[in-house]
Amino acid sequence: MTSITKEILEDAEKEAEKTILRAEAEAERILKRAKEEAERRYDAIIRDGKERIRVKERQMLSLFDLESKNRMLRAKEEIISEVLNETLKRLQRYTLTDDYVNCLFRLILEASGQIRSDMLIIRLNERDSKIITEKKLNEFSRKMGVKLVKSKETADSIGGVIVMTPDERIVVDNTFENRLRLLRDSLRARVAEILFEEGG
Repeated sequence: MTSITKEILEDAEKEAEKTILRAEAEAERILKRAKEEAERRYDAIIRDGKERIRVKERQMLSLFDLESKNRMLRAKEEIISEVLNETLKRLQRYTLTDDYVNCLFRLILEASGQIRSDMLIIRLNERDSKIITEKKLNEFSRKMGVKLVKSKETADSIGGVIVMTPDERIVVDNTFENRLRLLRDSLRARVAEILFEEGG
């Protein structure tokens, strides 16, 4: 091997060594940057994941809280409805007592006090229409000083009376159902207060 060839080979080896060293250094820099980028992305993914978990937890807690409140409201409403239904059943039993006829006349008197007319039509349910005979009605009319006439139509109620002017322009619904409906909000609040020790 000639000295020129040897020299060329040595130069080539040195150049190759420098190129390899530069490539290794560049590869290290690339790897370092890639590692830093990967760590940044990893941290961002973890942060995002943790935030998503926190948001999901808040949503779940919010949904759970809302569902709990809805269940409590439904339970309250069911109990209140049961109480009101029981009240109607008791009123229905009350219509079978001797005192009920007096109650009917009180309801007629109360309703007629809200209407200015010399003649009033009273609408009763089928059973009550038989209980309040024409004789009883005429006696009560004389005491009141108002002519009371039974309607040919019957009321769809468990008890009570509907009182109206002959032209039906003024109607006072004094049936048990209507009185209970009008009292429903205050009864609801009272029942809730008793059952749940709160105001509604």
